[in-house]
Amino acid sequence: MNEDQSEKLSALLDEELDLNGALTTLGAIRKDREMALKLHRYGAVSQYLKSGATLIPDEGFVGRISQSLDSEPVVLAPRVIRHQIREKAATFALAASIAMLAVLVGRSVNVYSPMKASEMLASVDLDTPVVKASMEPDFRDYLTMHNESTYLSGTQGMLPSVRLVSNAAHR
Repeated sequence: MNEDQSEKLSALLDEELDLNGALTTLGAIRKDREMALKLHRYGAVSQYLKSGATLIPDEGFVGRISQSLDSEPVVLAPRVIRHQIREKAATFALAASIAMLAVLVGRSVNVYSPMKASEMLASVDLDTPVVKASMEPDFRDYLTMHNESTYLSGTQGMLPSVRLVSNAAHR
């Protein structure tokens, strides 16, 4: 008996089949003894569930269940290896990405750290003379307001003044 027949038996008991399907299923039950026995079992289970009564099994019940379980074939399915390989590949890719990010961030912290500012300034070529640039009053007021607002917002690390370096040739 296949699963489709079992579903049809269940649908017949639940009165979910149309007239054509019910007649076809009843004709199949007349021809197949196994189907008739299964319909009887399904009917007994359905009746018991609807009644709500307590059912006490007989003495041989456990033995029959054990015997029917022993007679069923055992299917040993192989472990799914592809899924495990994908998980490991994804884990390694994530770890490599995090390691690369750590290297890049670590390098940028080392290269641009405030401790190395003096080294960076010392490496600048100062052969050309530095000319002091004048600042327009409106721009100076803007910078003053900006510094005050960054101080009030809690932003740290802003310098209190701005130095402008320019080359006289640009003017």
